[in-house]
Amino acid sequence: MKTIHAKPNPEVLVVGSVTIDRIIENRSITERLGGVVTYGGLTFQRLGVATAVVTNVADAHRHLLDILSDEGLAVHAGKSPGTTRFVNESRGDLREQRMPEAAAPVSASRIEPLLATVRHVHAGPLHPDDIDARAVALMGASKKLVSLDVQGYLRINENGRIVPGVSEGLAGALGAAHIIKADEGEFSLMLDHFRESLPGFLRRFRIDEAVITRGSRGASVWTRTGEGVHFGAEAVRRPVSTVGAGDVFFAAYLAAHLYRGLDIDLAAGFAARVAARQVAGKHIAPALLDLPAEPPGAGGRKRSAAPSSKRRQEVGKSGRSA
Repeated sequence: MKTIHAKPNPEVLVVGSVTIDRIIENRSITERLGGVVTYGGLTFQRLGVATAVVTNVADAHRHLLDILSDEGLAVHAGKSPGTTRFVNESRGDLREQRMPEAAAPVSASRIEPLLATVRHVHAGPLHPDDIDARAVALMGASKKLVSLDVQGYLRINENGRIVPGVSEGLAGALGAAHIIKADEGEFSLMLDHFRESLPGFLRRFRIDEAVITRGSRGASVWTRTGEGVHFGAEAVRRPVSTVGAGDVFFAAYLAAHLYRGLDIDLAAGFAARVAARQVAGKHIAPALLDLPAEPPGAGGRKRSAAPSSKRRQEVGKSGRSA
């Protein structure tokens, strides 16, 4: 596994696939770097949380990770025969998704040496096999705070098309997590599957907080003690793209709540504003992540790393989140 431009003293480790996304939105088609590792990782970093990511990509696409390392993320990139690819077609709050290719799962051996250096693990699987089950178990046993976007465990790949469904790894992932995020459809699917009410679900899996997103209708945060905070989405006068907004919202919420110590309502309001900036194209500008269309047989564009004014070294940091 190769470390690219490692940043010292990471506080959060983001785990999952970096993706090449073909985005069909507002009658336009673009290819863009994506995934929770991209949108969540960049958001943590830009909000002052030193960030490391672990992912797997094909050799032909390793140069695309410069997009992350140029912003100061410590990028731990494992080898894979392929790179995860999605085709996302958006119509308002509705999205259709296809996955023509998947990278090798992130293994326990990839994350084990990194756990001692961080206080928090942010898991962003995009499909059931994105993170190996042994790696998930290792996160749970690490005594670090674990946040989880459950979306990958509530998707089934049917001949390349992604449809709702509950994977076998969901219960284990929930058992490893302290704070989770799902959209309202995903949450309904989980509650129906486990035949639980929301309070019973949180108690069953010992989830401290559940963030439930509702697109343009806002979101809510529920705690295991039964408290709920509801808030509306920030209005966006000229929306550019909704892709990545949920990942940005969750990372911004965690950055404000865990690292700045804001109460749930204030952290959620802050996250809503950051997500609105993402939809408006003002947080992580699409131009940063946009990729030129690849001609047949090409491995993608080359990106030259930005010059660094000082040598970066990775320094292990232990500790636990409050």
